Amino acid sequence: MATAAPPPGRTEPATPAPSDRAGILLSAVVRWGRQRFSGTLRLDGTPGGTVTMRDGLVVAAATPVAPGPEPLLLRSGRISEADWSAAFTAGAPDGRLAAELVERGLLGTAGLEVVTQTAVFDAVFAMALCGVRTCTAEPTGTPPPLPAEPGVDAERLVRETTRRLATTETWQSFGLTVHGRARALPAGASATPVGAARRAVLDRANGRRTPRDIAFALGRGLYSVMTDLATLVGDGLAIIDERPAPSTAATAARTPGTARTAATGPATASTTRTPAAGTTGPATAGTTGTPAGGAAPTQPRYATPPVHEGPDGLPQRRRGAAGS
Repeated sequence: MATAAPPPGRTEPATPAPSDRAGILLSAVVRWGRQRFSGTLRLDGTPGGTVTMRDGLVVAAATPVAPGPEPLLLRSGRISEADWSAAFTAGAPDGRLAAELVERGLLGTAGLEVVTQTAVFDAVFAMALCGVRTCTAEPTGTPPPLPAEPGVDAERLVRETTRRLATTETWQSFGLTVHGRARALPAGASATPVGAARRAVLDRANGRRTPRDIAFALGRGLYSVMTDLATLVGDGLAIIDERPAPSTAATAARTPGTARTAATGPATASTTRTPAAGTTGPATAGTTGTPAGGAAPTQPRYATPPVHEGPDGLPQRRRGAAGS
């Protein structure tokens, strides 16, 4: 039987998360999934993000740490910026962006489902990896322009995220974290052959880019990029430079040789805030209506250049696309 939602206006203690790194994110997703919640979960973390649910299914997730559907499609070269802009202008104001992409022959239905679900899994993984302190459930919100249809089961999402987090534990021995700077070793350092997908990652491992930077540059998921970096390090083709994780203090020390930080370690917090007073529980389907005032969606812009995706379902790069 589903657990009852906390009464409006009260905070509930954090439920222990399935992963030490996940804070309260994963337990909140499961709890609100069982409530068949429709609305937005706002996650406070470093940097946090949002999870959009409809009737208990996750239809979108977004965080600055992981590429969403737009950069996955544009930076991979799967769709040109001109084609995306035309489809967005024609379809997004009426919630028809997905249909517009398919009708214009830019994506098939199956390809669209793969990209949007990949974005959901990757964003939730990224937020869990970085840590979430609190979760606020809001039974309203702006619908995502490109939702994952028909939605991702909350418990399936949590199982996969927990599996990915367990995999990241094996990377700690060589310092691979979301904040680490990967650096390719000189040619000839290893005789191990490198496939095209990993070669693209290796070519961008210049000692300044983090896994997040490389993921956005290539139009690939964060988890996929980190997996490739782990293989490259293990094969002796790259190393991870140890640097402090970003600090909220402007004067954060940047001492050479500083030990690995705990920024990707256990989250400390603590509470789940409930919907605003006046609501009686999870919102019903349809509460994620159009933005206030009927304003048309605007396109987010990304400043990183396009590449490819590997075997776990991310979009494939067109031959000859820029950025390779």
